[in-house]
Amino acid sequence: MSDKDLARRTDAQVCFDGVDISASLRQYLISLTYTDNEEDETDDLQIKIEDRDGVWQTKWLNAAMQAAASGPPSPGSTESTEKNYKVTAKSGLNVRSGPGTNHSKFGALAYGTQIAVAFISNGWATIAYSGKTAYVCADYITEVSSESASGAAAASDSTTVKGLSIQAVIVRKNWNSDGKDKVLDCGQFELDSMDADGPPATITIKGTSLPFKSHIRQTKKSKAWEAYTLSGIASEMASMNGMTCMYESATDPHYARIEQITMSDIAFLSKLCHDAGISLKATNKIIVLFDQATYEAKTEVFTIQNGSGIYTKYKLRTGAADKEYASCRVRYIDPITGATIQATAYAADYKADNKNNQCLEITAKVGSIGEAKAMAGKMLRLKNKYQYTASFTLPGNPDLVAGVTVVLTGWGPWDGKYIVNQATHSTGSSGYTTQIKLRHVLEGY
Repeated sequence: MSDKDLARRTDAQVCFDGVDISASLRQYLISLTYTDNEEDETDDLQIKIEDRDGVWQTKWLNAAMQAAASGPPSPGSTESTEKNYKVTAKSGLNVRSGPGTNHSKFGALAYGTQIAVAFISNGWATIAYSGKTAYVCADYITEVSSESASGAAAASDSTTVKGLSIQAVIVRKNWNSDGKDKVLDCGQFELDSMDADGPPATITIKGTSLPFKSHIRQTKKSKAWEAYTLSGIASEMASMNGMTCMYESATDPHYARIEQITMSDIAFLSKLCHDAGISLKATNKIIVLFDQATYEAKTEVFTIQNGSGIYTKYKLRTGAADKEYASCRVRYIDPITGATIQATAYAADYKADNKNNQCLEITAKVGSIGEAKAMAGKMLRLKNKYQYTASFTLPGNPDLVAGVTVVLTGWGPWDGKYIVNQATHSTGSSGYTTQIKLRHVLEGY
């Protein structure tokens, strides 16, 4: 909570390798920009600082560059930068979604539980809990020696691979003059690049949720996967690269044998996901595979009405080229039996007597008519989802992140429900703004 008598403001909290540098950074910060993508692209973080006196460039830039250039870890290896603590609260300790008692509870940790703490800021410790970034009150934990912390890694499912890690949190304080704060946890990134420009002298620090130097993104491999499911392949790749996997799809394709030929793990996994009509996202050291239809069905979090004044800029677009199919047919001929398996999915507004109907033809290996039908529906969605798009720039709003839905009203043919496929949050000397890119939700298939 903030003092409701103070002006509304936004604070950026930043940690490098677990060290809170927020206070040192504040007087130099020009902007902090966090881009959250729904699928196919990694999340990224950019911090731009003023360096007129050369403080940052001469005192820490070289060390940071050496850390970034230290090379990727060997496959499967991890190097923890966390410290081990145990819970000292006799009645247990609440685990919360944000730093503060006003945030929702994820669960609780029993007295004596050992946990791995990434860093402590403003009295709150950042930990991993059930695959999510979470927070506990630092007053009720105490650091333990490495010898007595053998169980800490099991209590926390987080590992940190070698490389300079960056954590960032955006806190919107007293925005509505009610003393309430909202927190946007940007997650964990690895240093990707740094630029020094001038005059005037500035430094831009760029972090990514999936670094180019990481094995999962860069190392090309050849491997045969036999008797694997898609979730099994994703989980093994994540584990080998110090990440976790979250599988949120109702379907899980099975492969009797499939070959990865001179491809990086993430490129191969992306191809499998596209072929199966499943979305892929990498964020906060987690690989997420999910069905877009499930996300699109969630209740909208925000309404944007034409003329309401809650936005500063907007852009609307519609187009049909390669984005408007009435149906999709998936077909497969078994090379051994010669049997044909096929099924067709139709758009919600399909009309059989329309002479302009376009059918998307897909040839893919499927094992049943049901599997072909499910794939046809997903492929139809992938093609049609960008027929109506929009973008808005608004005052900073931590609720607007990739994957949530919003409603447009008063915009004519663009009215309806949309999903946020990219959210860019920027805070600094010019204030806090959020830019969202939207695509229309596809209903009925």
